[in-house]
Amino acid sequence: MKKSPIVSQRALTANRHQSFKKSSTASHELEQIKMRRIMESVGVAMCSYEAETGRCDYLSESVLSITGYGRDQLQDMRAWSRIVHPDDFDVFLALDITAPDGSGDDLECRIYRADGELRWLSVCTAFPTDVSGRRFINAIFRDITEAKLAACGSFTDAPQVAVKMSASFGGEGIDFQLAEQSPDGIIFHQDYRILYANPATKALFGAQELTEARIFGMIHPDGLDDALSRLSKVYREGRTSAPAEQRIVRMDGSFVDVEVISGPVPYKGGVAAISIVRDITERKQAESQRLETERLVRENGELYVRLQNSLDCFSSALFGMVKVSEMEERLVRVVREVLMTEEVCLLEVRSGRRSVLRGGERIPGWLGELPKAWCAELPLCRVVDKPAGYLIRIGDIRRSAYVLCVGKRPAALQLGQVRIWLETICRYVSVLYDNFLVIEDLTREVESAASQKAVPSKLLRLLFQLNEHERKRLAQELHDSALQEQIVWYRKAEQMLADPTLDPEFRGKLQAIAEGLLDVMYQIRMMCIDLRPPMLKEAGLASSLASLFELTQLRADYAIDYQLGDIGEALCEDQMLGIYRVVQELLANASKHSQATRVKIALAASSGLIHLHYEDNGVGMDIEKAGSAFASMGVYGMKERVHSMSGQIVFCSAPNDGLSISIRIPAVG
Repeated sequence: MKKSPIVSQRALTANRHQSFKKSSTASHELEQIKMRRIMESVGVAMCSYEAETGRCDYLSESVLSITGYGRDQLQDMRAWSRIVHPDDFDVFLALDITAPDGSGDDLECRIYRADGELRWLSVCTAFPTDVSGRRFINAIFRDITEAKLAACGSFTDAPQVAVKMSASFGGEGIDFQLAEQSPDGIIFHQDYRILYANPATKALFGAQELTEARIFGMIHPDGLDDALSRLSKVYREGRTSAPAEQRIVRMDGSFVDVEVISGPVPYKGGVAAISIVRDITERKQAESQRLETERLVRENGELYVRLQNSLDCFSSALFGMVKVSEMEERLVRVVREVLMTEEVCLLEVRSGRRSVLRGGERIPGWLGELPKAWCAELPLCRVVDKPAGYLIRIGDIRRSAYVLCVGKRPAALQLGQVRIWLETICRYVSVLYDNFLVIEDLTREVESAASQKAVPSKLLRLLFQLNEHERKRLAQELHDSALQEQIVWYRKAEQMLADPTLDPEFRGKLQAIAEGLLDVMYQIRMMCIDLRPPMLKEAGLASSLASLFELTQLRADYAIDYQLGDIGEALCEDQMLGIYRVVQELLANASKHSQATRVKIALAASSGLIHLHYEDNGVGMDIEKAGSAFASMGVYGMKERVHSMSGQIVFCSAPNDGLSISIRIPAVG
């Protein structure tokens, strides 16, 4: 007979509940095992006991180490009543009082170890768990005895702690068991007379015994009045004094800086006091070192800012300079300002050891006392100490050494930061010397060319380089901005055209827009290629020209016949780019002016020269009367381009007889 579906469901639910209960218990036990392993690995003192019976389920090794008892002696929490200090037993019984979230406050209590030593413990309850209806308390212990002793310590409740350290103050007997172990000095006194001093106090004063000693002779005279005023308030008003720094006198006559706090305690029907004395010598020294360090950091920071500002000002001023003499004058002036000395000059040391003054008022006399080869031995842009001053060789220019000389020994150059600054600024000048000299050479060539009405090849080369740099930048901007934007809009148009529900009339208009975008994209690509020939350096001049001819053939009305010989690596990049631009201009002129149907171009190398020959069958011209025509045909630009490469260009033509151009360029690649 089949079981009722309801009974089957109940049985299934009960089985699931039992399985879940077993799995939960097993899972919890695994978690407990993991937790205990972690506690053991990090040395945490922990015990786990059942709240109802007090039976310990787990004791870590650290608990046994703290208490000094064996595991079997602590299996029952009731056994702890024998080791907990009687005054703290109520505190210990509160261990199982935890908050609803399972956390409890840290409690402090004292215990007696197995060897009789009194120890302070901090105890907190955590991880309360329920397993199979049994509630377990997990207690974590921490030995805080050393912290308690040090906090006699805290210098806020020190007198109260000192009172707790004694077992009783009844009658005349006082038990200072904890005071004996304190690292701080503890003095029990009445009417300014010492009744008890712990070992730390005796060590602090360097005395074998301090009982019956009066306090007056132990305090430095400069602070005696303040100390007696504080103690009198403790005796008369029963008020704890605020922490105060003072100086005490040791038995050997030396002084020690200490921090003192005093508090009243009842004694023999009257008022006595306990003073806690802490040696702060190291702290004072550390504070003094900290202040000195802060001063040095502050001064070094200010110096760094001043040096950095001078470098910034110097580098900014160089932008407006084009003459070496201006730079040299500026260098001498800024070094004088930073080093705060007028004994600074710049020398040009020529062959034969003869020195020429380039900046400053005079050459120091002590230079004549140096060895003959003193300049050659100087490292580049490094400060070299000499008995009467400093030398820095900036560089070697046109067979002369340029040396910065500091005629005296200013204090500033004793600092490492200033030496680094001086070496840095000399490196600036060393680099700029070459640039300024090139500018001066170009300036002289321009002035010479102006009188001869001819532009020097170096200047032309520089201008063409600047022109090519601007072309490259423009091509990059067109490719990265305009072209990419057109591609995005073209793809959007394609996506719209892919919509089958699109209106036919609108589809036709959209198709025309897409084709127009393709035309614009093609034009931008062609413009980028014209502005910056792709892969010229990587593919070589011959390969790049072949691509140019094939591309031009698609747009031109004439046929191109070209012969490109192997020129190897005879040309540098500037020369390859220059020849490429000349060929571009020749093809453009053929398209605009020649009305030719055939163009021949040949490129070859021989005897250290690159030969480029152009020929067409166009309308030609009268060379002698073609001055203005040459200007309109871009011939002037070709001539200047060839001239910048130290080459020659020859034109040959007649009316209705085509045009022939021969170009020769020296291969200096």
